[in-house]
Formats: sequence, C-alpha cells, structure tokens
Amino acid sequence: MRIRTHIAVSVDGFIASPDGLPTILTAPDFESGLSHGHPEFIADCGAVLMGRNTFAPAVGSPHWPWPNLRVFVLTGRPLPEGTPDGVVSAAEPAELLRLMRDADFTGDVHLVGGQQTIQAFRDIDALDELGVVVMPILLGDGLRLTPPKTSATPLQLTATRTFPDGSVEHVYTPSHNQN
Repeated sequence: MRIRTHIAVSVDGFIASPDGLPTILTAPDFESGLSHGHPEFIADCGAVLMGRNTFAPAVGSPHWPWPNLRVFVLTGRPLPEGTPDGVVSAAEPAELLRLMRDADFTGDVHLVGGQQTIQAFRDIDALDELGVVVMPILLGDGLRLTPPKTSATPLQLTATRTFPDGSVEHVYTPSHNQN
C-alpha cells in the first residue's frame, strides 16, 4: 500500500482559487473522473484518504464519488449525518495510517487532499508519491499546495506526461522513500 496524491496545481503553486475553487476546474476540457490522468491513477487504488472538509460535501450528494473504494477520513470531529457505512475516521494521522494498513483492500491509497491532510501525512513520512498536474494558469492567489513555513522535502522525479490542454503531470517520490 502506497499513499499517493494526484492533485492539480496552478503554475504559481495554488491548489485552489481564493474562493476555494479547485484548480482542476479551471481547465475548459475537465471531466470529473475522466480527464487529466485520473482514470489511470485511480485504477491502482483501493482506497481514498481525505480530511473532513473534502469528505463532507460528498455525503448526501446524488453521486457517491468513491464507489468500490474504501474511504478514510482524517478528522477529530464526528462524521456528518448520512455518512455511508464502512467509512473509517481518526483524529491522528498515525492512527489513521494504522487503520488503513489493517483494512481489507488491495491497491494504493489516493490522498485526495487538501493542503492540511497532505501536510499531515508528510509530517509522519507517510506520503509515498506526490503527483501534481500543473495546470496552464496563473491564479495569483489562493490556497498553496503547502502551508507557509513547512520544512523542505527533497523529491525525486519518477514520471512526467503532457495532456492535450497543455497541463503537465509530474510524479515525485520523496527522497527519504528511495531505497
């Protein structure tokens, strides 16, 4: 089991606009779950991991975004009413990591986001792969991929590919995960 991201970022480093719109939605040809390498990425995943702010909007929506995947939520608050059975949560990243390792699924874990959850798993050296899709846009402001004043993490580039709209996917492995 590897914990991996596949997140869109603007050329100037923002994962969301100032009003919270995810950067991926700036692409005119974006199709949820179908474009920008998502189908190939998610094919190797058996679970998704996110914080409560990413998870909560999906509860009660007409389309459950993670069919056939185990769902893990990093939160110290109760899960929203209407949360499907089988969703696992914990307040501490190390505890949630233990629960994921003990869970019955095959494949990798897609760390959906956002910034705080990605950082929480970086902090415990549990982020195995950082995949970013650099979108051809300068947002100028918004939510950065990393919080201010976080420590540096050397990365090793493992893959790159370009999409028809000019977006470029870069996949990195934190250097401390290299054998």
